[in-house]
Amino acid sequence: MPMKLYERKFGQQGIPIVPMLDILTILLIFFIVHTEFKRQVSVLKLDVPQTHHLAGSQGDKNSILLEVGDDGSIGFNGKRIPAEQLVTAVRELLLQNPQARIQVSAAGGSSMGRFVEVLDTLTAAGLDVEEIPVRIDYQP
Repeated sequence: MPMKLYERKFGQQGIPIVPMLDILTILLIFFIVHTEFKRQVSVLKLDVPQTHHLAGSQGDKNSILLEVGDDGSIGFNGKRIPAEQLVTAVRELLLQNPQARIQVSAAGGSSMGRFVEVLDTLTAAGLDVEEIPVRIDYQP
């Protein structure tokens, strides 16, 4: 009788499910912990003053109002003008009246992008936007 030197072992039949479930559980916990749940993120936090805090001076002929409306329209010195003509209008006004002071008033519903465009336009016209008073009419 021949002598057996090793015993033949049969491999496992099927796929090992329990280790896969352990790995999937660990991955699930990892993704839950490291995923930022969808929530409203405020990019720019502003403490906007209410309109009753900002009293304007009426009757000053050197004070010019530039308004940004809810719909993105621009009003300059009481007239609606296209955004492309704002630089020209500001330069003409400053040539006619060098003492003129421009005040910017933005409606609470106007887009921030349009407001920044207006400030960029005033910079292009040669004004220092840090010295321009800004009023944001915010109605909660």
